[in-house]
Amino acid sequence: DTEKEIPFNGVYRLTKKGRVTLITDSLSRPNGLAFFPGGRRLLVANSDPEKPNWYLFDINPGDTIFPPKLFFSAAGNDKKLNGLPDGLKIDKNGNVFATGPGGIYIFNESGKLLGKLKLENSSSNCALSPDEKTLYITNDMYVLRFKMRE
Repeated sequence: DTEKEIPFNGVYRLTKKGRVTLITDSLSRPNGLAFFPGGRRLLVANSDPEKPNWYLFDINPGDTIFPPKLFFSAAGNDKKLNGLPDGLKIDKNGNVFATGPGGIYIFNESGKLLGKLKLENSSSNCALSPDEKTLYITNDMYVLRFKMRE
């Protein structure tokens, strides 16, 4: 893109004092992000069809951020599946609800795929109700509501 102001896509951090710092410029299309409970682990979705992955950043007590580790890869999925890693939410137990190819991926905090809500249309984001019993999903031109089991 000739209109880009910088030659890379980045993930940035804004400190309490208003200072902006670059966390990483190594992800090709960083997009959705969320912190795990405790605020010491950051998950970032990469919306690149060639690298449809989620990356984990560990933050040490001195607030330095370690290089990203692969959390989960959707590479190798059927290319006909709509969507890419995009928006995500993490519940109070550390379970991840993430949009991706073919629907919503549900991971535990270690990156193990627990399940998937299969959807035909691309999903761009999701949100949990305050009691975390309902997942709302933006799915193409729809907003879906998924009531979860307890």
